[in-house]
Amino acid sequence: MLILQRYVLRQGLVASLSSLIVFLGVVSALFLAELLGEAAQGDLPGGSVLLMLVLRLPEAVMLVGPLALLTGMLMTLGRLQEESELVVMRSAGLRFRRLLRPVLVLALFWSGGLLIVSGWLSPMAVERSATLLADAARSAMMAGIRPGQFDRLNQGRTTIYVGRIDRSSDTLGDIFIQHMERGSTEMLAAREGRLWLPDEDAGRYLLLTDGFQIQHANKLEGGAVHEMRFARNELRLPAPDENTDLGEARFRLPELFQPETPAERREWHWRLAAPVAGLLLGVLALPLSSRKPRQGRYGSIVIALVLYLIYSNTVHGGLILMEQHEAMSGPGLWPVHGGLALLTALLSWRYWRLW
Repeated sequence: MLILQRYVLRQGLVASLSSLIVFLGVVSALFLAELLGEAAQGDLPGGSVLLMLVLRLPEAVMLVGPLALLTGMLMTLGRLQEESELVVMRSAGLRFRRLLRPVLVLALFWSGGLLIVSGWLSPMAVERSATLLADAARSAMMAGIRPGQFDRLNQGRTTIYVGRIDRSSDTLGDIFIQHMERGSTEMLAAREGRLWLPDEDAGRYLLLTDGFQIQHANKLEGGAVHEMRFARNELRLPAPDENTDLGEARFRLPELFQPETPAERREWHWRLAAPVAGLLLGVLALPLSSRKPRQGRYGSIVIALVLYLIYSNTVHGGLILMEQHEAMSGPGLWPVHGGLALLTALLSWRYWRLW
């Protein structure tokens, strides 16, 4: 490979990685807001938010990886053209295919990385997230409680305040609990309490001592209010939601090669969408970077973003159609990829003619 080719390859890789970091930061911020909302509702322990965010990075890479490559290559090739480096290359006799080679190599390398992420890393992250959520659901009562402040558990239906916690014996002190269920509200206050797990399948209990209980309907007009003092009160805690049915997301890509259900076939096409998009968009960046003298620097990037939005929305639309028809045969998403491949070939041929 010529020095110029290695130069284009290196600059394109650096710009693409920089774009990927920026896009991942934006998507991660959206994911973080979603996870913090779940933690505030008591569906996720606060200490697991960062780990869950890391486990969602493969999903984020699949979403923005092709766009990061397209943006990085446009920035690299656009700068080469703006500073007349491409003009010098053409004047020195550099053929179009020699410029295409580093672009194609980077596109293939990037597409291979996306294939690894979508085919293997993403299922691993999904399985690990499901295990983490199941463990968090089983231990949410103690893991989600922080002494001296109100915490919401059980999808926001239960609010609990604990003045002090002895982690060694799972003993709670100065307890206040409010639970809303089926149009009624129940409030309990106790001096002490502790968690009680009779056996693994019997459920969890909270043993309260020396307290009182008030229960009333949410609409107080005409509703009775029940008040009771107790020396000992055993409360069965609601069963945690351990929905670990991962569906097709748990399968590695080779396991989806011969799908047995329409859902698996749809998952197969979705997993291949990001790698195919990375390859096509990486090559498409070369003809899109061409612009006339004194043309705006970011005009090609805007055009590329519009094309990417049309392409990605068409892919998602195709997935919706596949879900609606539940068919085990048909072209799937290949017509969408074929349309982008045809556009890439036409624009590349035109750019080669102008070269």
